[in-house]
Amino acid sequence: MFSALCSKTVPVAALRPWEIERMLQLMRVCYDGIEPNRFSADLQDKQYVIMLFARASGGLVGFSTLQLSDEVLEGRTVEVCFSGDTVIHPDYWGNKMLQVAFGRFVLWRKLRRPHRPCLWLLLTKGYKTYLLLVNNFPRSFPRRDTIPSLAYQEFLHRLAQARWPQAYDPTRGVVNFGGSRDRVKPDCAPIDAQTRENLHVAFFLQRNPDYGQGTELVCLAEMRIRDLLHGVARAGYAQSHLAFRRLRTNLTHWKYAGVRP
Repeated sequence: MFSALCSKTVPVAALRPWEIERMLQLMRVCYDGIEPNRFSADLQDKQYVIMLFARASGGLVGFSTLQLSDEVLEGRTVEVCFSGDTVIHPDYWGNKMLQVAFGRFVLWRKLRRPHRPCLWLLLTKGYKTYLLLVNNFPRSFPRRDTIPSLAYQEFLHRLAQARWPQAYDPTRGVVNFGGSRDRVKPDCAPIDAQTRENLHVAFFLQRNPDYGQGTELVCLAEMRIRDLLHGVARAGYAQSHLAFRRLRTNLTHWKYAGVRP
């Protein structure tokens, strides 16, 4: 296997107590302000969870929760996939299995109704998740190089106002829970000078300068089949390239240590 991780997507109702407890522990690794009651309520509001497991140990090392809903955009029924709590243990940062698993899940939904648009609703308080959105889905916003149609802008505002009526700021396009929600720990994925030179990262910081206090940028992306296939293929290639580099490094170590693989 190329990846150090494997995945499975299950209904939230099928989760076992120890899995939910482990998910809570993982959130506390990367976020401050995690409250068990809020975490539990947020989880029960979702329908599916993508779970990531380490192949070597079988331990749960990451997850992402998902909620699906039918909405109306320009007179057409569309499916909205909202990503909730998402985390990967720092030991596995850079692994692409979550992108692959998410892409497979949405492809499954798309192939069931290929003519029904599928949109990704995302709250992001970190630049890495934002980059995942804009790098994989050209029809996403807000982004520096695209001005969405008025219909899409109004649709996003309507979704955000319905879901977070007290916390959503339509003038800035962000959700601020007033410090009552989780925040990325300062030592998790800090933004250095080189990262700030990325034009998408600079745009994210301009639109959400208070990300460090837990403020989240509201994003929307149309997930076309071509984008999903391209994203899954690219993630798979990156994963295999990483695996071969790791194997080559190990072979070099074994050679100089006099060990035969």
